[in-house]
Amino acid sequence: MSYDVLIIGAGAAGYGAALTLASANDKFDWAKDKKYLILDSNKSDLNAGRYINVAGIEAINGVDLINNLKNQLKIYPACTQKDEKVLSIKRVENGFTVFGENQNYEAKIIILATGMHSFEIDFSEVEVIENIFAPKPNKIMLKNENNLVTNGVYVAGLASGVPSMFACASGDGTKVACDILKSWCGKVAIVHDVKI
Repeated sequence: MSYDVLIIGAGAAGYGAALTLASANDKFDWAKDKKYLILDSNKSDLNAGRYINVAGIEAINGVDLINNLKNQLKIYPACTQKDEKVLSIKRVENGFTVFGENQNYEAKIIILATGMHSFEIDFSEVEVIENIFAPKPNKIMLKNENNLVTNGVYVAGLASGVPSMFACASGDGTKVACDILKSWCGKVAIVHDVKI
């Protein structure tokens, strides 16, 4: 199966992107048949935190927050999440082949939401640079211009250089999803929930 968007990393940015993309499927004809996949090796910084100052979220530890995000994503059948360590990415004729430890995947677009600690995926189109926006030394980011690394490859969250706050990372993932939606429909596209 080929995915329209494959997201690497299930932290704040990865879920921000996935939830936004998948929620568009029921709202726009041009998005209704799109398929999305998140690959994650359970290394998110969310696991180690406690979140008290995130707007709209009651105080919660990171493990519970990740479980809530996983359950929220299940509302949208267009997006699947798999436990998989990504080893390498290669550009092919119609997009990308993502080589995992257990399986390989095909995708048209890639979102790298891999955090700011390291980038261990073999992918020649990515340039790892010092993260000058990080509050601690020896952190990395991926060189990008407005979240675009190269044609068809986006970076979101801490790997893009946003501040290491949940809301910033999640919002950056959502912004990347909106950029992708815009590229598909040719105009600014946002996805709002409806009033009940």
